[in-house]
Amino acid sequence: MIKRIFLYTSLLCLNSFYMFSQKEITVMFYNVENFFDTMDNPKTSDEEYLPGSPLKWDEQKYKNKMSRISQVIDSSVAGKALPDIIGFCEIENKQVLNDLVLKTQLKARNYTALCTTGLDERGINVGLLFDKTLFDFQDVKELNATNPALGEYKTRNILFVTLKHKITMDPLYLFVNHWPSRRDGEKETEPKRLYAAKIVKAKVDEILKTNPQAKILVMGDLNDYPTNNSVYSTLSAKDNMNNAILFNPFYQLHKKGQGTHAGREGWYVFDQIIVNKGLFGATKGLQYKNNQAFILKKDFVLFKNKRTGEEKPNRTYGSDNKYYNGYSDHLAIYIKLNY
Repeated sequence: MIKRIFLYTSLLCLNSFYMFSQKEITVMFYNVENFFDTMDNPKTSDEEYLPGSPLKWDEQKYKNKMSRISQVIDSSVAGKALPDIIGFCEIENKQVLNDLVLKTQLKARNYTALCTTGLDERGINVGLLFDKTLFDFQDVKELNATNPALGEYKTRNILFVTLKHKITMDPLYLFVNHWPSRRDGEKETEPKRLYAAKIVKAKVDEILKTNPQAKILVMGDLNDYPTNNSVYSTLSAKDNMNNAILFNPFYQLHKKGQGTHAGREGWYVFDQIIVNKGLFGATKGLQYKNNQAFILKKDFVLFKNKRTGEEKPNRTYGSDNKYYNGYSDHLAIYIKLNY
């Protein structure tokens, strides 16, 4: 018995040593698709996700959704700890993130939740979890991405968070985005995404003017490809590190035909994590090294059409509002930073 206890304790120590000796952090982003609680918010149009709605969104389905989201997050870093930072979009409020942490395996980490309180009529927001064992909270702001000159519409605010890594002491500036959708047509809605990109770029420039070595991450469901004007030109997130201020590691994954979302024309990359020169050009502190960007495309999050063999993300509800107890219509993404 004593030998067994000694062996078990030794394995735990070795595992802890392995985790901390890796000098690596994982940053994840996940569009979780309609992660609503079951309570009515009289200030938003959330009636679709209530127990009395046609979807019958009740406490059991809410728990199932939490379980599915946590399963994806838990699978993102095989054999290691949960991600250190997780960005989200399509969450209703801060409470759903707190429930996710308290009621699933995410409670193994010391996560703190942040969330926008934006303008979206359905009450859809973006949020962030970070492990406060590894990061000190510095600041949080919401950036309004709705352009009043473009007519009557409201979109999600951008969550702008400043953290400090406790080991390297590097400040880390994070933008969590969910840019306006293409629902009313790609070209018709493009000006809205261009405006959101302009807001982020202006803030990035402001940070770099004060601190040219600042370390910045821009993440989100941008509803545009890495090659589209909003991302490549307005935000100026380029496909290589040569003379770039912002580098988009998901550009090459897009060019290879990979994707985070599936439509009639196949897979395409809407979800992206973009790094700045302070990360990809760093020689000390937090650093991004090439080919450390990933799309979490695993069998268990996919639905495969038996007739055509076509694969798509396995959603909570189908287009006919039939409940499938799936995950999301987007795949999660993540990158690794070293130090």
